[in-house]
Amino acid sequence: MDYKIPPKLGTIEQLIKRFEAAKARKAPWLSHIKECYEYSMPQRDNFANQAKGSKKNTAIFDSTAVNGVQKYASRLQATLVPPWRKWSILTPGSEINEHEKDGVQAQLDKVTDIIFDHINHSNFSTQCHEAFLDLAVSTGAMTIKKSSKPGSSMLEFDSVPLAEVYPEEGPNSTIETVWREHQIPARHITRLWPGANISTTLQKQQTDKPDLKVEIIEGTVYEPDSGLYYICVIEKKEKHICFTEEYEVSPWIVFREMVCPGEVMGRGRVMQILPDIKVANKVTEYSLRNAALAIAGIYTAQDDGVINPYTMQIAPGMVIPVGSNDHTNPTLRPLDRAGDFQVSELVLADLRERINKALFADPYGNTEAPVKSATEMSLRSQELLMDAGSAFSRLQSEFIEKIIKSAVYILREAGKIQNIAVDGKEVTIKHTSPLARAQDQEDLVAMQQFMQMGAGFGPEAFALGTKIEDAVSWIGQKLGIDQKLLRTEDERKQMQEQAAQAMQQQQQQEQLANGQ
Repeated sequence: MDYKIPPKLGTIEQLIKRFEAAKARKAPWLSHIKECYEYSMPQRDNFANQAKGSKKNTAIFDSTAVNGVQKYASRLQATLVPPWRKWSILTPGSEINEHEKDGVQAQLDKVTDIIFDHINHSNFSTQCHEAFLDLAVSTGAMTIKKSSKPGSSMLEFDSVPLAEVYPEEGPNSTIETVWREHQIPARHITRLWPGANISTTLQKQQTDKPDLKVEIIEGTVYEPDSGLYYICVIEKKEKHICFTEEYEVSPWIVFREMVCPGEVMGRGRVMQILPDIKVANKVTEYSLRNAALAIAGIYTAQDDGVINPYTMQIAPGMVIPVGSNDHTNPTLRPLDRAGDFQVSELVLADLRERINKALFADPYGNTEAPVKSATEMSLRSQELLMDAGSAFSRLQSEFIEKIIKSAVYILREAGKIQNIAVDGKEVTIKHTSPLARAQDQEDLVAMQQFMQMGAGFGPEAFALGTKIEDAVSWIGQKLGIDQKLLRTEDERKQMQEQAAQAMQQQQQQEQLANGQ
């Protein structure tokens, strides 16, 4: 099949220049990002060309940041997208009439069940954790595509290393176009893009040297006039387009926690606390060196023809011949140290506390002594969720909503769900993750205070000013109770009519009995 680039995207040369421009915009970040990986995730650092299996953590003396980043990714996953739970639901949009919302919600609940059945049976949980690690430094990136393997899920996720991603921002500070630079063995190209029309040079290489890696540019380019995304796969050396495909929804999910004005790449938490991480690492290094001096010591030796200080080794149990053991003039003398370095413990404790707090690695502090009360732990949890809410709110739009929209598009094209549009008008997304439910706690606290204060006016006055029949359902929705367990408005009205009819019949029977 002969693939062609859509005319509005330009020629191959123009696409390559566009990729090179995106690569040039990222170049000033590389030294900063590499330094962050060196001190927080050395095992994941693939910005330098190192041999596979080589040691990458030789510069780490303090592992607070290394452990903290892992806890940050795990806590973020448990807070935003907990495995095997529904962390979002589809609800009727703003253009759906009020009397139709209950019926539409029942249909959307079935669609939500199908979506999360495919998400939970896919590799999403493992891949999103890898992307969250990159988010801790700068920007997380992953793709969602239709699975090419038979199984219980039609969704396939792939966490893409930050070193391979070159995002391109649109006019509204949103990432629209994403470039990726591959180094792929020649044998894998047709498997990654089935039906790819590779050049004759690459065909020969697949036969003669199938394991030799080839430079491939993969661009998912947004075309604003049509609103479509076009995947263009280009052989960089041959300047040959070997595969194109169009999507209504981008398969790329690129997300950031914080972005400075005018910048495309995100600034993660490791970047913010990198000075503390480096200082803690250096203080620990000096402490270890000081401990080594305290244990082994440093000695001065006199070359008196008996002892050779250039070949002498000091070890436990070793006998060293010396020319003099006189206390006033020994051949071998320990070197006095200038002072003690115990102040490092105070400095390290403060640095580690700041690092752990920034990475949410130790949110409750020391919980062993003194013993914390349940009220204090509850207040600490609320404070943690408020801090996390302000930090992670951007991820709800750049990460969660994109996943749901992409999953809806893939499953809709496969005929697994009905034709719906998650555009806020017909269908919108309601977040039900632990973080989202924590944001509803303020509404529940306000309701509790309202009920306590309203009870002072008496039940009749309270019922006159409050829709008590709707309050229970509202509380259930705020607590994230399954919609199947909550009665709809029509069901509540029907029960009220039945209760009124039963009361009327009872009154009629009492009147007949009194008349007799």
